[in-house]
Amino acid sequence: MVKKVFVAAFAVLMGMNLMAQSVQETTAMVGSLTVPAYTMTLEKEAKTVQEAVAQRFKDAKLKTKNVDGYTAVLEQMMPEIASVPVSVYVKIEEQGKRKNRTTLVTVCALTTDLTIDQSLMRNNVRSYLEGLPTYMGKYEASRNMQAEQKNLKQAEKAAAAAVSALTDLEKDIASDQKKIADKRNEIAKLQGKIKDLEKDIKELEARIEKNTGKKSDAEKRVSDTQESVNAKQGEVERYRELSK
Repeated sequence: MVKKVFVAAFAVLMGMNLMAQSVQETTAMVGSLTVPAYTMTLEKEAKTVQEAVAQRFKDAKLKTKNVDGYTAVLEQMMPEIASVPVSVYVKIEEQGKRKNRTTLVTVCALTTDLTIDQSLMRNNVRSYLEGLPTYMGKYEASRNMQAEQKNLKQAEKAAAAAVSALTDLEKDIASDQKKIADKRNEIAKLQGKIKDLEKDIKELEARIEKNTGKKSDAEKRVSDTQESVNAKQGEVERYRELSK
């Protein structure tokens, strides 16, 4: 594990050294002045480099202006460049086409104080430019972290919504399960009533069957008594006729 970390760190350092070695000394036109400058080619989009440079100045609490195509810091203290106020100019230019695009960064510095060591200031400008890849890495990492934090918030929001939806479903399920249990209890009570009613029906049917038997006997008695009544009526009528 330690070996892997060392190899990774060595690769990063080698990449940074290659970037540092890509710094080239040149001259640049600032207004009507030709001044010593340094350039570096980065395999980054010009927009990203521009944003990183602007943020680097902002982190150092430096105010910038656009001057002749440069992002310029005019007459401000930049201890990493000089011990007196300086004007630093940065130009960012896109080169190449499509997939082969690169970004050329040019940096130069001017000061009205001629008492300082100009050679030292130029070396400091070079060092400032050499530090750009390192800053770029931190800037992109910070930007990616912010993007991931935004994604994280969205994911957390989605997760909270999913949990809320799950909770609602669980409540609905629990409510429906309770309704089912209540219905089953109601069914059980009704089944008890049905059994009681079926018992009553059987008892009534038994009474009907018993009374039906009694009804036959009663009908026979009615028939027998009616015959007797008819016979008696016949006798009465006969005697009535005889008595006239």
